[in-house]
Amino acid sequence: MRRIKRPPIEVFNLSFLDIISCAFGAVIMLVLLAKNGEQDTERGAADLSVLIENVLSAQQSVESLKGALSDKQQELAAAKAQSASVTEQQKNLETSIPRAQQTLAQLQDKAKSLREEIRQANARLNVENSTQEPDEEVGGIPTDADYVVFVIDNSGSMSSGSSWTKVTQVVKDIIKSHPQMKGFQIMAADGTHMYSTQRGKWLSDSQSMRDKAISRLAGFRGGASAPEVGINEALDLYGNTQGKVSLYVFGDDYRPADLDSVVSQITRKNADQSGRAKVRIHGIGFNRPRNGNAQQFAAFMQAVAKRNRGAFVGLYF
Repeated sequence: MRRIKRPPIEVFNLSFLDIISCAFGAVIMLVLLAKNGEQDTERGAADLSVLIENVLSAQQSVESLKGALSDKQQELAAAKAQSASVTEQQKNLETSIPRAQQTLAQLQDKAKSLREEIRQANARLNVENSTQEPDEEVGGIPTDADYVVFVIDNSGSMSSGSSWTKVTQVVKDIIKSHPQMKGFQIMAADGTHMYSTQRGKWLSDSQSMRDKAISRLAGFRGGASAPEVGINEALDLYGNTQGKVSLYVFGDDYRPADLDSVVSQITRKNADQSGRAKVRIHGIGFNRPRNGNAQQFAAFMQAVAKRNRGAFVGLYF
């Protein structure tokens, strides 16, 4: 057999050297990379520490902000609750104001009523006691007078509509109930005479004069509600007349505040030397449901009549 000749083996041929060179280069690269890695690792560790510190600081800031936000939210909730409470209180006050006003009005009405009752009681109880009492035998208003004076409130509340017709009829009835009188006179509550030319004089009593006076009375209107003025005027002009004199005061209103002093002044003026009332003073009060101050007038005239041998009669329009 023929042997095949192989080429001789070269231990250090070119390929082997290439491999060695590559390996050596690789080792050098590893060494270089290892050095660079140590520097990057050291720098990365320092940077990471700074970042961690920054993160922790940021977390602390966040926690602090969360706490502050929570406090503000609590304050806001408290403010809202307080606002709601104030709003509720305001609503309650707005609701209670009309009730309070209504209660106040009711109390004022009650107080007014009580003051009126006290005033009437004072008129009856707190004036001086008169030694003269109305004659018991007359059974009310006596009709034995020689002279009669009418003091009539002819203001609007008394003289409007059918009210004045009622007043005129009462005057006519009183005149008719005095068949034996010698004279009479008609005045307004403010002292004005129906027959101005006869001021201080007596109208002669006759049937024709009675009829004329009643007819003229229908148009005698427009005065003021001042019964104390008319009473004093009548006492000044007719209080010293010889004979029995009766004074009839018609009205539905009385306004002066000091009732007692006015009553006392009238009583003193009407007293003779012995203290006896010279003129009988009677009151005729007219009451209407809605207008006038009939209660005040009644209190005034009851006090005057009691101390001046008179009587008081209340009528309705």
